[in-house]
Amino acid sequence: MPKFVKTFEYYIYLIGNILKVDLIIIIHKQKISKRKIYVLFFIMISFIGCTSLKTNSAIVPTNRLQLKWWKQRHEAIINKVNANPQLILIGDSILHLLDHSDRDSVRAKYLDKYNTINMGFSGDRTENVIWRLQNGELANINPKVALLLIGTNNTDGNNFPTINYPDELEEAIWKICKIIEEKLPNTEILLLGIFPFGRNIPNFRNTLILKTNKLISGFPSRDKHIHYMDIGNIFLDKDGKIIKEIMPDYLHPNAKGHMLMFDKLDGEITKLMKK
Repeated sequence: MPKFVKTFEYYIYLIGNILKVDLIIIIHKQKISKRKIYVLFFIMISFIGCTSLKTNSAIVPTNRLQLKWWKQRHEAIINKVNANPQLILIGDSILHLLDHSDRDSVRAKYLDKYNTINMGFSGDRTENVIWRLQNGELANINPKVALLLIGTNNTDGNNFPTINYPDELEEAIWKICKIIEEKLPNTEILLLGIFPFGRNIPNFRNTLILKTNKLISGFPSRDKHIHYMDIGNIFLDKDGKIIKEIMPDYLHPNAKGHMLMFDKLDGEITKLMKK
């Protein structure tokens, strides 16, 4: 057999290992011609080349300044830095919703005492958070704790043109943590696992979330200023399904869900405030 066919079979073998299927045997049983093998070989080499050059979009700083509300919120946060916050919240709509009036009791009980600045932006992905943190939102403040919850929108292929996979999200969330540390060296980072998603679990998106959480849960072993909590189970019933009464759209906690969220986080936040 020509040498390059063996090379092709090597790649087939590797892919078969990943898929747990003996593709070599399948090819030989189907008696695929050498001509077809050669064509498949070149297609595969081209695919491997393109894949190896793929940029992780989750780490590329990206703004959403074309959205008027997003631009105004970003500027408003920069103008709030004189509030001398002890706690900042960094993330997406799950945190953004804390600004709603029906969350007044949550803020009064858990957030106002720290002069908290809410840096949650609806629809943000990791790349948007990276841009914001690199463009003024962490300037001139020295909070004791930064709570970080981000990544669920990166797993959403319905409302966004691309999704990111766990290894990409791990890289992006690590990058965000490093930006926070660089700009706020005296701040402890409380990193939350991404919350569960979906009416029916398991589902593809929630599987990405679980795998991502497993990866980022190891961050504290790499950096003593990162502290990890996965509180997603407070939104699940005994069968592992999301409780609609506290997460009506199977993604965002409602007011009751947010109260449960900070009931769970309060002890850790209090402890980190004393470090």
